[in-house]
Parts: sequence; structure tokens; C-alpha cells
Amino acid sequence: MQILFKNKTILSSSNYIHLVQFHQKKNNWKYWLYTAFLSFLFLICIAFQFISCNYFIAFILLACFLGFLGYRFIEPYHKTKKELQSKKIQNNLVNYYFFYENYFKIKNSIGNSKLKYYKLYKVYENENYFYLYLNKDNCLIIEKTGFMIGNADSFRNFIKSKVRFKFKGN
Repeated sequence: MQILFKNKTILSSSNYIHLVQFHQKKNNWKYWLYTAFLSFLFLICIAFQFISCNYFIAFILLACFLGFLGYRFIEPYHKTKKELQSKKIQNNLVNYYFFYENYFKIKNSIGNSKLKYYKLYKVYENENYFYLYLNKDNCLIIEKTGFMIGNADSFRNFIKSKVRFKFKGN
């Protein structure tokens, strides 16, 4: 099999922070809309319980509401902080991506993986990176400047043809 594209991307804290910022920008309105909608429902239920003089249930709902808000705002922070402190980011893990006609390979010091293009959940592009999402939470970062075989423009066209409607560009 002939290698169509080869890319070297270092998984650094800077690259990860760019991913987090991209992810926040991409999902920000959905996140806030969902949080606002559920908060509104909680507040209506709490108010109804107070009006009905069901203070015990109102306090349970209030505790659930505060737990929900804590989860929505504290959990992403802890998840990001934990990932930033992981060995793969702290040690600047070097990923090599090899793109073939029907699949691609990822090689690094941890191991090797082979994936078919149809298994990608989504592919996003911004000014500096391609983000190949394996699912909603796990993503491969590909630096546009890291192409050793091929270039970012031809890769964009190639990956678009492989994932079709899953591609979201600039």
C-alpha cells in the first residue's frame, strides 16, 4: 500500500489547549442552551414545591439542582486539568499518522493503531489543525504544518471524500 499522506504531530499542552478552545467554541451554544433549559425546569419544579408547601421535596430538588450546576461547571475543568497533566501531553508524545486509501495508521511510543475512515465520528478543520473525532470526547489532533508527505490542502480534499457529511471545515 502506498502512503498518500504522512503527518507528524506532537501532542503538546499548547496543542491540547487549542483543542479545548476549539471544542468549547464549537459546542458553547449547545452547552449553555442545555444548561439553561434544565436550570429553568429545576427552578419551576422547586418553585412549585414551595408553593405546594412540600419543603422537603423542594430542598431535595434544590440540592439536585446545585449538584447539576456543579457537575456542568466543575467536571469539564477537572477533566481538562487531568488530561493536561497526563504523561502523553507532559512528555510531548509524538504521533505519526500514515494515511492510505482505505485506512490510516497512528504510530507513537505507546503503540500502533489502524482505523478505517468510516469509523471516524466527525472531522473538523480550523486554521491550524484537523481534528479527527473517534467519538464525542476522543479526538486525534493533526497539525497542518506537520505534513511530511502531502499537504493540508490536498489532505482536506482527501479526508472530505472519505468521511463525506462528517466533515466540517472553516
